[in-house]
Amino acid sequence: MRKISEALREVAGRLLRSGEVDLVLGYAWSEQGQGTVPYVAFTAEEAANLCFDTTSRMALSKYLLQDTFLGKRVALVVKGCDYRALKLSLSENRIERKHTYLIGIDCPMMDGSPFCLICQHKCPPAEDVDILLTEADEAGELKASSHQEAFPEIPSIERMSGDERFEYWKRQLNRCKRCYSCRHACPVCTCRQCLFDRDNQDAVDPAKDVLAQHQFYHIIRAFHVADRCVGCGQCAQVCPEGIPLHLLHQKLQLELHKHYGSYRAGLDELPSPLSHAHAHEPDFFGKVGKQ
Repeated sequence: MRKISEALREVAGRLLRSGEVDLVLGYAWSEQGQGTVPYVAFTAEEAANLCFDTTSRMALSKYLLQDTFLGKRVALVVKGCDYRALKLSLSENRIERKHTYLIGIDCPMMDGSPFCLICQHKCPPAEDVDILLTEADEAGELKASSHQEAFPEIPSIERMSGDERFEYWKRQLNRCKRCYSCRHACPVCTCRQCLFDRDNQDAVDPAKDVLAQHQFYHIIRAFHVADRCVGCGQCAQVCPEGIPLHLLHQKLQLELHKHYGSYRAGLDELPSPLSHAHAHEPDFFGKVGKQ
């Protein structure tokens, strides 16, 4: 991905020298030499540190919601899944497009992760970004022939009995240390104040060593982002305990598609399935009065 990195440094340096943007938010090689990390370049000289490779996984659009970036003209590096998350924030008027210069990356992710294997939108639409960087001589992509091939664990879990599934997820989720890495990495987990940060919430108090609370946290978070998930897989990739959170999110995606039809967060313009209701839709909770 040398060509993309070189083009990224050239574009970023030009934007900063001309004063078209105040900063460039992208990736740079970590000091520990263990892949890339989010990086902010304020000058053309600092832009020389920018790069992009298969370790540049973390979505960056969420940073724009922080006070540090408010009112700034930002050039943002976005892959396909990143753009889908950004589009949600744009549609919610939480980010102003006119203040954002989008550097699209034709993402050649080939790390074998199931999300990359089934990804059909590895770059943002060319018409929706200010510039699109591609690697003309990139190697062939790795692809899965089906969702089941990419996520073989889901059918296995589905074949379990209800009690077996409960025990499986209890074992997985009770390993949680409540570090909130999944929440911080998730590009669509963007509530201004998270339920789990509120004061005097005994049921979600991280200081209390009650295993059921870890289950509450992950189940509630999964439902909160059920129709917002863009399938980046960051929740599972950053988990220090190796909890397969992506399986939970992917299962919810399948259920949404089954009951409400196909909906792709950050791609489809229609309202998301959980943001509106119609009389003909299933009512799992026994509510009345839907019109």
